[in-house]
Amino acid sequence: MRRPRICIYVSDFGYGHATRDIALIRGLQETLHAEVVVRTGLPAEFMARSLPGVEVLQGQNDPGVVMDGAAVDGTRTLAAVEEWLTSWDGYIAAEKAFLRDRRIDLVLSDIAPQPFLAAEELGIPSLGISNFTWHLIYTHLFGKTDVTDRIAGAYRAAGGALLLPLHEPMTVFRDRREVGLVARAVTRDRAEIRRRCGLSEGEPLVYLGGGRSLDPAVFQGIRTALDGCTLLVPSWTEIPGTVRIPPGETETQDWIAACDLVVSKPGYSTIAEAVQSGVPMALFRREGFSEDDYLIGGVESMGIGREVPAAAVLDGSWAENLENLISLRENFEKIDGLFKRDGTKECGIIVGEIL
Repeated sequence: MRRPRICIYVSDFGYGHATRDIALIRGLQETLHAEVVVRTGLPAEFMARSLPGVEVLQGQNDPGVVMDGAAVDGTRTLAAVEEWLTSWDGYIAAEKAFLRDRRIDLVLSDIAPQPFLAAEELGIPSLGISNFTWHLIYTHLFGKTDVTDRIAGAYRAAGGALLLPLHEPMTVFRDRREVGLVARAVTRDRAEIRRRCGLSEGEPLVYLGGGRSLDPAVFQGIRTALDGCTLLVPSWTEIPGTVRIPPGETETQDWIAACDLVVSKPGYSTIAEAVQSGVPMALFRREGFSEDDYLIGGVESMGIGREVPAAAVLDGSWAENLENLISLRENFEKIDGLFKRDGTKECGIIVGEIL
């Protein structure tokens, strides 16, 4: 009996979709011994290094949004979306040929819409997995248009969707099932990482993240001479006076777990990896990106983080509340049970039922 074959389409927008899908793929390999092929754009090289032995094929799935600093550039985003739509039919035809040739048993998408249409036309079951959809983002930016109608129609072609914590309603999917936290498991001891940063246990370590979806200009002029803490920044960011995650590091969740606070834009994967390690958060909003309403609102309602103005991140004034922000750690004992569930395992069970 051959192993089940699963094709996973990963959004090209930043690296957050990729990191949670890495966790998902590792789980599917462990529980179902599935043969997985990945289709993605920007994160392809990162995913290939994170998943030895998994075939990762590079190609654009979706345009996401175009950022201007910490805000969405609506005009440039609309132009990118309209350009993307010109290849819509050709993309679906190409993916149908690919899925048929590879004898794929299940399509998963996070959260590109067209793969659902390709799967439907071939009679292959499909599932979405995400906490938001591009239908939400583009409707918020442009209103109800032919573009959003086409995207909604593609999502409705899916067999269903697995809703990650802090999700938007995602009513464009016909069938929806909530799952627990999906995040890469921590693999190294907190003390080991802190030693590599040159810190003892009592010295505060703060992760300053923004994700690659943000314009690098966000980090220009950040004040780093902060009293009482050390800043940890991503490997792709070079800011004087900070500790940098080593270039080539793939298991960045280990570094977040070693921190006392995360200061970042509110991406699902950053939040999920902070939550699983009990690290409180200070989150700055991306203007025009409606996913943030659900992420920030959920974190604040549980008392494990607070919203801070983007300007406060740039000028360092967020650090005036450093002690209070770090003290939010004690609230993790009271968080919603959904965040204590193993979403990776739950996804594996649901996928196994389909296969």
